[in-house]
Amino acid sequence: MKKILWLIFLVLLAVLSYYREVLFISINAVIAGSDVFYAKTTKVDFFLGKSPQTLVNYKYIMTIGFTALFAVFTTIGLRLSFKNKLPFYFAIIIYGICAIIAMLVLIYSATTNSFDNVYSFLRLIIEYLHNLLIYLIISASFLGYSYSKKQRLA
Repeated sequence: MKKILWLIFLVLLAVLSYYREVLFISINAVIAGSDVFYAKTTKVDFFLGKSPQTLVNYKYIMTIGFTALFAVFTTIGLRLSFKNKLPFYFAIIIYGICAIIAMLVLIYSATTNSFDNVYSFLRLIIEYLHNLLIYLIISASFLGYSYSKKQRLA
C-alpha cells in the first residue's frame, strides 16, 4: 500500500465532502428564505436572488457532479494506493450498483409520477455515495483481507 497516496486521496475526499455539505446546506438556507449560511468560511452569495426552482435545479446538477467527483477520487485513489486492483474493482462495482438502483428507482418514479415517494430512498443512496466511507470501508476491508491471507500462509 502506498500510504502517502492513500492519505492524499482521503484528505481530498474529506475536503470535497465538506464543500459539498456547505453548498447544499447553503442552498437549502436560501430556499428557506435565509441569508445566513452554514459555514461563514465560504462565500456563496452566487445563490442569493435566485428563484427556488433554479436553486433546486442547481442541486440536481450538483448531485450528479459530486457523485462523479466522489466516484473518480475514490476509484483512482484506490487504484493508485494498492498494488492489487481488487479495491479499485470493488469501488467500481459499488458505484455501478448504486447507479443502477438509482436509475431503476427514477424510472419507476417517472412512470408512476411518484417522485415524492422515492425521494428519501434516493437521498439515502446519495448520502452514502457523497462521503469518504466507501474509500475507508474498501481500504480497511482489503487490508484486513490481505493481513488474514498473510497469516494463513505463515
